[in-house]
Amino acid sequence: MKGIEIKSFGNTWDGRKALCWTITNGSGAQLSLTDFGARITGICVPDRDGRMEDVVLGFDTAEEFTQKGRYFGTTVGRYANRLAGASFRLNGSVYKLYANKGTNSLHGGKSGFDDKIWKADITGEDSIRFTYESAYGEEGYPGKMDVTVCYRFTEENEVEITYRAVSDKDTIINLTNHAFYNLKGHGNGSILGHKLKLYSSFFTPVNADMVPDGSILPVKGTVMDFTGLHPIGEQIDKTDEQLRLAEGYDHNFILQKEERGSLSKAAEVVEPESGRTMTVFTDQPGIQFYSGNLMKPCTGKGGREYGKRDAFCLEAQCFPNSMEVTHFPTPVLRANDTYEQKTVYRFGICRDKEKGE
Repeated sequence: MKGIEIKSFGNTWDGRKALCWTITNGSGAQLSLTDFGARITGICVPDRDGRMEDVVLGFDTAEEFTQKGRYFGTTVGRYANRLAGASFRLNGSVYKLYANKGTNSLHGGKSGFDDKIWKADITGEDSIRFTYESAYGEEGYPGKMDVTVCYRFTEENEVEITYRAVSDKDTIINLTNHAFYNLKGHGNGSILGHKLKLYSSFFTPVNADMVPDGSILPVKGTVMDFTGLHPIGEQIDKTDEQLRLAEGYDHNFILQKEERGSLSKAAEVVEPESGRTMTVFTDQPGIQFYSGNLMKPCTGKGGREYGKRDAFCLEAQCFPNSMEVTHFPTPVLRANDTYEQKTVYRFGICRDKEKGE
């Protein structure tokens, strides 16, 4: 039945109570969200035969996310991806962050936005707004920041995510959603047969710490070339230094933009067997494609088993480590200015099983 259902989502690792909201549209498709991390916990959409399946990996309680998959489905902040040396320089001052990935800061640090209980408000029959006040100095970042993430689930099976933030001091920001997808359905095995197209002709290579080294290289004729629709696993095990460093794909791709900041197509994914498709639109300059290389075996929601490369992520973002590379887009948010971002994940169906497109 169309509408929004609310239920308990258990307690977090330290005893905070969490809730879960499920938005059902007119066709019976569903988007599920929790206030723990303002995260996506499920997206149920039909295959070509009308069978509903949850295409997002996740867990049955809030506590399990911390134990088994901290970033699954979460809103990532204050800064998504990596910052080299767990520090950055702004206005002549050096800000030290928590190093939670070797010597680097990853996805907001030790206790990022994924670990917070956000205030939730139902803003319509198809939308929920999450808000969080990030205190001055939280995880080492300057400025008190008020953050809003709005989710809307449309009749066209689109998950619209709109982000807004304001800081009372100059700071940096890079927000994204980190849902892990398998269009066959969560727990239904490898994603290497999914076909992917990225609207990108260039990517940012990484060093041994998985931080962009500042160079920008063309994808044409390389293992990074997804300018045409082809299987994720087609070249993933080839001998290539970038694939070796990441144990697969975990790279930032520079999106083609006719106008900076415009909402445009970033990626298309097709799962040939089920016929499910996903198209990503964003106003961000980059998108991180992750092929689930470091996923550890674990039991997910409903008792389904997850393993290596059983999901992929497409994270719209500013470039990783962009404070240290002057020719990358800037993540600086000036005091009292408004940060705004929009990303849309549209789910559909391809009818041609042979072509998978």
